[in-house]
Amino acid sequence: MKTKIHYFTGGLSDSYWSRPSFRLSGLILLLGSSLLVPITAGATKSSMPMAVEQQTKKITGTVTDNSGEPIIGATVAVKGTKNATVTDVDGHFTLSGVTNNAVLRISYIGYSDQEIGIGKQSTISIVLSQDTKALDEVVVVAYGAQKKTTLTGAVAAIGTRELKQSPAANLAVTLTGRLPGLIAIQRSGEPGRDVTNLYMRGRGTINGQNPLILVDGVERDITSLDPNEVDNVSILKDASSTALFGVRGANGVILVTTKRGTSEIPDISLTAETGWQTFTRWPSQIDSYDWALLKNQAWHNDHPNPGVTDAPPYSAYALERYRLGDQPNIYSNHHWVDELTNKWVPQTRYNLTLNGKGANVNYFVNVGYLHQGGQFKLDKSEKPSYDAKKFMDRYNFRANLDVALNARKTLKAFLNAAGTFETVNGPNEETLTLLTNLLGKWPNIQAGPTTPDGEVLLGGSSYQYSPWAQINRSGYRKETRSSVNATFGMSYDLGFLLKGLSTKLTASYDTQSINYLVGKKGYQYWESVVDPNRKNPDGSDYIEYHRIRTDYDNTPLSTSKSATFASFYDLQWQINFNRTFNEKHTVTALLLAQKQSQIKASDVLPFNVQGLATRLTYAYDDKYIAEFNAGYNGSEQFAPKNRYGFFPSASAAWNISREKFFEKWTNVVDKMKLRVSYGLVGNDKIGNTRFLYLDNVARSYGGYSPSLSNNNTIQELFFGNPNLKWETAKKLNVGFELGLWKYFNLSFDIFSERRDNILITKNSTPSIIGVARSTIAPFNLGRVKNRGYELEMSFNKTITKDLLIMAKANLNYNDNEVVYMDELKFDETYAYPYHQTGYSIGQQWGMIAEGFFKDQDEINAYAKYEGQQPRPGDLKYKDVNGDNIINQKDLSPIGYSDVPKYTAGLALSITYKNFDISALFQGAFNVSGAVGAPGPYEWYDFREFHKKAWTAERAAAGEEILFPALALAQSPSEIYNSTFFNMDRSYIRLKNLEIGYTLPKNWSRAINAKVVRFYVNGYNLATWDKMKFKDWDPEVMDNSTYPLLKVWNIGLNVTF
Repeated sequence: MKTKIHYFTGGLSDSYWSRPSFRLSGLILLLGSSLLVPITAGATKSSMPMAVEQQTKKITGTVTDNSGEPIIGATVAVKGTKNATVTDVDGHFTLSGVTNNAVLRISYIGYSDQEIGIGKQSTISIVLSQDTKALDEVVVVAYGAQKKTTLTGAVAAIGTRELKQSPAANLAVTLTGRLPGLIAIQRSGEPGRDVTNLYMRGRGTINGQNPLILVDGVERDITSLDPNEVDNVSILKDASSTALFGVRGANGVILVTTKRGTSEIPDISLTAETGWQTFTRWPSQIDSYDWALLKNQAWHNDHPNPGVTDAPPYSAYALERYRLGDQPNIYSNHHWVDELTNKWVPQTRYNLTLNGKGANVNYFVNVGYLHQGGQFKLDKSEKPSYDAKKFMDRYNFRANLDVALNARKTLKAFLNAAGTFETVNGPNEETLTLLTNLLGKWPNIQAGPTTPDGEVLLGGSSYQYSPWAQINRSGYRKETRSSVNATFGMSYDLGFLLKGLSTKLTASYDTQSINYLVGKKGYQYWESVVDPNRKNPDGSDYIEYHRIRTDYDNTPLSTSKSATFASFYDLQWQINFNRTFNEKHTVTALLLAQKQSQIKASDVLPFNVQGLATRLTYAYDDKYIAEFNAGYNGSEQFAPKNRYGFFPSASAAWNISREKFFEKWTNVVDKMKLRVSYGLVGNDKIGNTRFLYLDNVARSYGGYSPSLSNNNTIQELFFGNPNLKWETAKKLNVGFELGLWKYFNLSFDIFSERRDNILITKNSTPSIIGVARSTIAPFNLGRVKNRGYELEMSFNKTITKDLLIMAKANLNYNDNEVVYMDELKFDETYAYPYHQTGYSIGQQWGMIAEGFFKDQDEINAYAKYEGQQPRPGDLKYKDVNGDNIINQKDLSPIGYSDVPKYTAGLALSITYKNFDISALFQGAFNVSGAVGAPGPYEWYDFREFHKKAWTAERAAAGEEILFPALALAQSPSEIYNSTFFNMDRSYIRLKNLEIGYTLPKNWSRAINAKVVRFYVNGYNLATWDKMKFKDWDPEVMDNSTYPLLKVWNIGLNVTF
């Protein structure tokens, strides 16, 4: 059997055939499939035979953009026929067999289509304008795509351009501030372990709150996804858009769609970026002299009436030594954060993408590499046999292939293959421990990290750790993660049975393996002691070194290995219908069956989900739209009788601007639309414990004892509840859309949700029944309501042919309230009878601070403190319940939760000729919290703000006071959370900034390139907030969490 090879030339100029990039693209196509349409250098240019009417002619022309630059790869077609070509590298095209009454249709991605009548012309010049609404025309929704004009649900989307403006290593971070309704909070910046919490329209439950995330229709993680692979991201927020996901749709859905082959002339794009990263906030450090002064100040606060033999920790002699720094071996002065961390470390990213579209095969390939350095600093004098450097290396690969399997292109197949290979390396000590010890390291605790003989120094037997040794001598920890994802599918147009009918089958299989390699090394602990009986020749004190904690010893490096493996498969079968009757009535329908199974690393039994989903849409002239969505699916987390549920929704939309009576206003108001939806969705994320409908019985102790007592016993951890089921959310959404002058758009949504059947533990069950509360079965009794609104505005206008301005702003508000949690009611002596019911999830509670006690007389006259008694300068708490006693009965709601009620984003973009600049400002408001202990407390370490702690002198002088009176141990001001320490964490952040310059196309052509662009970008560049203590970022307020990163980046993109 002979294989036919068809040659497609598309009107390319002679210079293009000999380009190296062209030959490479043709080779890649040839390797891709035997069904390929190869394009090779040196081929004889020809055209496929076509029927040509009499009196036809040849048309030549040029396609350019508004700036006069040629557009490469634009499609020029005779409308209503298959006669088409594409422009060459100079924007030229030639098209034969064209009649005088023909109409040419010119199109290119990112530009508005244009139609031109031929008439008697034989040479045509076409100027295409950028289509600033192109991304809004079609929106990805659940298991398909819809025109935005016919959407009835609450859906928001962004494209690859916005995503790539951020050099963040985690794709979830790039969504921050971009999409109305999505709250993204970055909780850690650690390379390879950065954490971003996502909430859709705030919190609706006390249980699992993460939205469902799908990549190309399959549930997958996006943390390590390369932004260069992503075409667009859609978020589904209301019941209409999420009902198809049934038991998993209550928390919203994020749909990530990766790129596919679209370029008629193959594109090869290379991107190289390099930059530097640092912490957004650095902890303040003070010199040993100031530190010792504060220590003495705290001592005097604790000893207002010292005895004759009492003395502060540091003598006048010691203070003078610290001030002069003349005996550093004894009176040392370290800035440990500076000594053990790097201020700036490198970040590097490289990407190579191939994008092509042929007659039968479309392909997209991406290969990426990302390197992130870590801030911990290794001592260069140490030369270990292992690598303890903190870093993350990530390799990404993706190949998306679409193939037409028959001549009519009614049978198609697609293959998506992707892999992520990541290595996270660092010292053996976990980051949490290392940061806690580093930030609590006193500046004068020891003369140096080691003795003259190289042994590890501690500050004494009471000081437990040496951060220097934990970084340099503890060994190393390497984590290697490998994830491979594959999706294969076929679609078949069944129009021969019924016009508009098609079917699609998709099968996916993913694996993930994580290998842990730990190298552990031990070391001795020593301390330095001044010998009072000896002096050095220069008269300075003589230091001796003694070994302490002999349970620690120098041991050689020993390694251990472990591994985990997880797998996942997903099967989907769809039947689709899409047809327009009489040019007015459009009916679309979907029926989908799905089954998926996941084996997690720590579980023997798989997690299984299966079910059906359906959608039915009717649109009359794109004016009146009605839609019904439903999911019928289930989870094995529940008893067989409660496993499956039906989750319906209904929605409608009215495009008012398409009405006849509205025509007189369309020159100003080009769009006006109303939407409404209501439905029921579920949530099966009820905790980490599985099969709660079964009694949980476990064996205790184990083993056999020959005595009368047998230690092999069992215990009942908790009772099962066979009536358990998923949470249900009833959601209402009303939306309004407005478009003005074709360049301004507004969208406003209000929503209301009531979450029922939330899984809780009954607190009101009396202990008199003889069963511990911890063993009582959970019940579906919790209820929460949530409501809010979202506003999005966009401005897209070409001011002149050289100037394009785009802006998009969003403001979002959510307010949840716990309706019922079976909470025990406090008696009437408490200021507030409930601490959950009637308040937001995560509401902060604490004391109301009303200033500082100025002296002992004021303390004596005030309400009595239960327990530890206050001192002058301690916080004065309000006696809320009026019983003249300060205790936990006075706890009050203070501030807000740690998830903001308001979020906002403002994206700006200006393009002037070849220059472009874009910026993203992002903010969160009505959010609060205290720094996690030991946080700002002085008994942990002194910081810069402690210099402004309360003293009688500062108070009398009216000076700024940033902290209560210092203490050597926990003071009465620090026992409770309070309005003083519970800070307003609202902020506005310059999240992204990018400045770019694109070379003129005639310059790019000198190296056979389509586009050459240089740019500088960064993220987390500046933050404005009202934080009392500036040592912490408002998103990360914990000493044991890796701080957020600020990144500056320079890059180059070349497209051939």
